[in-house]
Amino acid sequence: MAITPAKALASLTLEERGEVVQRHGRAVVANLPWSIAQREARVVAETLEWPEESIEAHTITGSLGPGNAVSVFVRSENVSEVFTAFGARGVPAEQVAHDVAKEAKRYINSGAAVGEHLADQLLLPLAAGAGGSFTTTPLSTHSTTNIDVIRRFVDVEIAVEQLSRGVARVRVG
Repeated sequence: MAITPAKALASLTLEERGEVVQRHGRAVVANLPWSIAQREARVVAETLEWPEESIEAHTITGSLGPGNAVSVFVRSENVSEVFTAFGARGVPAEQVAHDVAKEAKRYINSGAAVGEHLADQLLLPLAAGAGGSFTTTPLSTHSTTNIDVIRRFVDVEIAVEQLSRGVARVRVG
């Protein structure tokens, strides 16, 4: 099997998310009590006001160490988004779940096409390719730093326009 590089990166315009067509969540624990995943699933369901059966609780066996993670998946007509939070020592499972659910809820309620982390990931391919535009939730400091770094290495215009308090449009090229 041979993999060949693309001849060119096409322009991408992603300004409309479209209707949400599927949504679910998953709480996973490894070498920790399953009740932690159950508690996280319950918090995500409550925070997002989703049915509890849309959030799964899983246990991974055979892991080298302990840990927990919560992911929320939102698939829309034009884009899919994934939000993930990882547990840490001293951070209650409920806080981990609440944080990821809050981020997903902010995205869903915004109407933006992409969330703040996907926005950051789109910047470089658009700058290296034929450009494009997308709507996003407010840019993170990571994204604004990424824009500054890209401008130093690539001769490309990147414009950020605030459309509303919770949505911005980013145009590259």
